[in-house]
Amino acid sequence: MIAELKILNKKILVFGVILILISSCQSSDGREVGWQMVFHNDANGQAIYGDKSKLVDAVRLGYPVRIGWGGNSVEHIANVEFLTIFQGEEVFAQINTIIGQAPQIDGDSLKMRFRTQNHWTKIAGTNGYSTGLMTDYFKDTIVGGGTDRYSSTAWYVLYPNNHVEQKARPLWRKESPNWEKWRKKNE
Repeated sequence: MIAELKILNKKILVFGVILILISSCQSSDGREVGWQMVFHNDANGQAIYGDKSKLVDAVRLGYPVRIGWGGNSVEHIANVEFLTIFQGEEVFAQINTIIGQAPQIDGDSLKMRFRTQNHWTKIAGTNGYSTGLMTDYFKDTIVGGGTDRYSSTAWYVLYPNNHVEQKARPLWRKESPNWEKWRKKNE
């Protein structure tokens, strides 16, 4: 009987922890808090999920952003260090330089190995644009990348507990002498 009560108590505790974790992703008034995927674009820049304007507002409000992408049997998630909003429509994100890594399959085992002398960074855009750059940090030279690509990217925002749903004001102005020329050419 005592053993059964202990098992029941453990189940109640586990259920309570799960309930707390689930409820912690939303505030008491229904707003999302914590890391949330707000937008996911395909390689053509078309929305797969979410609302790009929520991402633009979050960037303007200074909320932390992560991006996710995949390829060759792997998925990557990285914190964004530098963000650009172009004309209030497209977001471009640059991740910090990382030491490269690659999966290595040896028979039945899978290992993740450092690329012993490479640093790598990436820029991704909500329009599907993506590029990467790899450098050899021993020789301080570029060894790969810089090639334009188009790929799917997931965009995550860290909403603080006290955030307020609001439209943020743009930081850009139409003062560039080439802006009108570019706009007419690309309409």
